[in-house]
Amino acid sequence: MNPILKNLFHNGKPMKNTLIGLLLGLVIAMLAFYMYTQKPSVNNDSNIPSPTTEVVTVAPSVTEISAEESIKKAFAKKYNKKFEEVEISISKNDSTHVWGSVKFSGEMSGGWFLAYKESVNNWIIVQDGNGTISCETVAPYNFPTSMVPGCVDNNGQLVNFK
Repeated sequence: MNPILKNLFHNGKPMKNTLIGLLLGLVIAMLAFYMYTQKPSVNNDSNIPSPTTEVVTVAPSVTEISAEESIKKAFAKKYNKKFEEVEISISKNDSTHVWGSVKFSGEMSGGWFLAYKESVNNWIIVQDGNGTISCETVAPYNFPTSMVPGCVDNNGQLVNFK
């Protein structure tokens, strides 16, 4: 054995045993590293979300139909007519209030109407006809003055909003 290498080892054992020991140590270290990286991480209690009592309900999605179609359905129901017999024309629409005219098939003339959107696809015919608008009937629905510039109160007096 080389005298320099011989002096590196205390009792002069051959270098072969040392290399085997180093390789074995390296394999053990690699195995330990692999096992450590494969170990599932432990959750810290501070990262665990606290339980909540909030209840989430998922409503089924509803496809919204046009105001015209919804109002035609409301008129057909109100006057016991077929949907196809109802003809409406919308003059003003602010997404929750509608002013327009209505006519049924076979009639020479129609009348005006006021409708209010209560919920998706559900319009209420608040008032319709050829006469005056009743303040008492339309008041709960807060129609804009552009649609209802005035109405008649219970005493028959004209009330102007403009």
